[in-house]
Amino acid sequence: MLRLEYLFARFNHFIRSDDPELHHNAISILFDLGDIGARGDIKSLLLKEFERQKYALNGLKSSQKVDQEALTQTLSEIDAVAASINQSAGRPNSAITESEWLNAIRTRLNIPGGTSPIDLPSYHAWKNSPTSERRELLEKYISPLLPWQEACQLFLRLLRQSGEAKDVVAHNGSFQQAPSGKVYQLMRIAVEDDTLFSEISANKYLLSVRFLKSERDKKAQLVNADVPFKLTLCQL
Repeated sequence: MLRLEYLFARFNHFIRSDDPELHHNAISILFDLGDIGARGDIKSLLLKEFERQKYALNGLKSSQKVDQEALTQTLSEIDAVAASINQSAGRPNSAITESEWLNAIRTRLNIPGGTSPIDLPSYHAWKNSPTSERRELLEKYISPLLPWQEACQLFLRLLRQSGEAKDVVAHNGSFQQAPSGKVYQLMRIAVEDDTLFSEISANKYLLSVRFLKSERDKKAQLVNADVPFKLTLCQL
C-alpha cells in the first residue's frame, strides 16, 4: 500500500502538468501501477484488511467517546471502496498490457535513449499533440486502477489515524523498544532535522531505529548524538 501511495502520488503530480516530458514520466509510472494492480493476492489481502478494520470500528459504536456520525461515515467509506475493488472485473491493467502502442514504449524504456524520435516516431508525435489529448489518454489508461488509489488512501488514512505520536529520544542515534506483545502494522517516525533519516528493523520481539546523516554524494554516517523524534505505532 505504501508503494501504491507513492506511485499514485507521482503519477498524479506528472499528469497535472502540461509538459510532455512529465507526461513521459507518467507513462513509465503507469506500467508500475499496472503491475501492482494486477496482483490478485493484493486484492484478497486488502479486502480482508477492510473486513478487519470494519470489525474493529464496529466495536466503537457503543462508545460515548467516539463521534458516531464520523464513525458511520467511515464505515460507509469502507463498504463503498471494498465493493468497488471486489466488483472490478478482469485485470485492472488489461488496457495497459493490451495496448500495442504502450508495449512498444515499455520495450524501449530500458534502452538508453530508446524512446527517441528516431526509435518511436509515433510516441514523439503523441508528445507533440495538444495537452488535453495527452492527458485524456493517460486518464483512460489509469481509470481502471482508480479504485486501487481510493482503497490505498482509505486504508492508510485509517491506519495512520489509529496511532498516537509520542516524544522519544534515540540515545547516540539508536532507539529500541519491545512491542509488549502487541502487533503493529505501521511504524511512523518524524524528526525535525531534514538531514537525518532513519533505518528501521522490527520483529515481534524488538523495534529498532537508528539515525544516519545524509552527506549528499558521500556515504551516510551514523549519528552519535541524541536525536529527539516522534514515534507513532499504528494498529487498527
